[in-house]
Amino acid sequence: MTTQILERDVRRPPLSRERANGADLHRPNASALPVEQTAALTTELDFEAELRTLATESAEFISDRDELGQRIMASAMSSERETFAVKCRSVSHATDFATPLRSALLSLTSGFGGISVTVSPSLNLNTWPAMDMLVAALEQSGAGELWQPIGERSIGIGASRHVFVSFDNPVRNDATRVFPNVLLEVVGAHLIDPDWFDRVVAPRCRDEALTFVFYGQKGFAGSLFERAWEESQFRGQI
Repeated sequence: MTTQILERDVRRPPLSRERANGADLHRPNASALPVEQTAALTTELDFEAELRTLATESAEFISDRDELGQRIMASAMSSERETFAVKCRSVSHATDFATPLRSALLSLTSGFGGISVTVSPSLNLNTWPAMDMLVAALEQSGAGELWQPIGERSIGIGASRHVFVSFDNPVRNDATRVFPNVLLEVVGAHLIDPDWFDRVVAPRCRDEALTFVFYGQKGFAGSLFERAWEESQFRGQI
């Protein structure tokens, strides 16, 4: 028996670290213009950028690790749909931070059927270690006799489930698809293709109270994390 919530049809090539600024391709060459036009162009661009800054609400930055964890937990247990983007050194570092949250949510939602999902880049490098760490955390918290495996990559307590999905090796079983209603995490979001996320993951995230958390590194142009960082309500660093 296997567990499947997400499928992938096409694997795209690795993302580049180099940031390509598409706007520069269409911007006039200032050095080729007369001085008067250059000055006018610079003033106009700066003015427009300032207006955009004033009109756009800045995301709240949470610098304290403990506060960040509390805010994610509070959001996941509330009826508000909120998005967090969290910078981290590595996928394993994000897993260390997120494991206690996953364990707590499994226990807290066991009575009403909470479903949380973790998406990661690699089955062998990320998914299996993350599952082992969650089992160890449940054992340590005293829930060792309560949890049970559901399929290959899902852990449950009562009516709650936490499902692990790997970008490079998804499980195929249409009968066991689920829709997250508590938390959707993407660890290593800088290694995830946003087109794949939009096509495969986003359509399953229908619950109006679902909390999104994207863990990743800055500097990967075109990655899911770059987009999440720009669009998130809350930002942090662990």
